[in-house]
Parts: sequence; C-alpha cells; structure tokens
Amino acid sequence: MKKIRCTLSVILSLLMLCTVFAPVALAAECPHSYSVTNVAPTCVEDGYALYVCSLCGDNYKNYDGAIKALGHSYSDWYVLDEATCLNEGHSQRDCSRCGASQIKTVAVIDHVDENTDGVCDVCNSEVKVEEVFSPFDWLIAFFNFLRQWFMDIFA
Repeated sequence: MKKIRCTLSVILSLLMLCTVFAPVALAAECPHSYSVTNVAPTCVEDGYALYVCSLCGDNYKNYDGAIKALGHSYSDWYVLDEATCLNEGHSQRDCSRCGASQIKTVAVIDHVDENTDGVCDVCNSEVKVEEVFSPFDWLIAFFNFLRQWFMDIFA
C-alpha cells in the first residue's frame, strides 16, 4: 500500500510539472506563423496592429506607427428636462462615434413675475421684491437733500 501511494505521488508530481511547463515549452518550440490585423482607433483607445500565431494562438499588440485615439465627437447639448423656478433641469450630448453621453445639470431659474403682482407666474409662490441700490444712490440722495434744504431756506 505504501508503495502504491509513493508511486501515485511521483506520477501526480510529474503531471503537475508537465501541465505547468508544457505550454511554455510548446510556445518556445512553435515556429510562429503570425497574421496581422489592424485594429482601428476608438474614441478612447489608440489603434494598433494585432499579431496572432495561427499555429499556437500566441498574440501581441504593436503600437508602432499606430493612430492615436480619436477623442469623442459630441453633438450639441439638447434639453432633457427644462429648468424651472422649482427644479433643476438637465441637458445631454452624445458621441456620434461610440454612443457615449454626457449629462449636465442646469441650475434652477429665477421666479418669473411679468405682471409684477408679487406672485410667480410659473409656480404661484410669493416673489420677494428687493430694491437694488447703485453705489451712487447715497450721493444722489445727499444732493436731493441739499436741493430740498436750499429750497426750504430760500423759498
């Protein structure tokens, strides 16, 4: 029984060594008959020449003289959903070569109060009207004060 176990161990060890080193030995002995296929560049990957051995399947890529990646060819932005005074909107553009797409968010727009009634025409919420002062408003107010003062004194 011990002899059988020892013999089986030796046989299994030899089989393991053969399965590990046989492909390397076979590949080294193959005379290689490569065929070349030119792979075109894509939007994000360079083109290359693919060499494949018809005898053993060995292959490699050659990037010498390859055409660089083309980059995406995006369309103009088009609206997926409009921005409103309540919700953000979204726009998208697509690559005509590979179909990749980009989506961008469009910010919420200001309330619309065309009739100046203090209520948004889109969402019916109250619109706060803020007075905007220019940097020279204080100067104008000062001269108006002086004018009124002189008119009060000399009138």
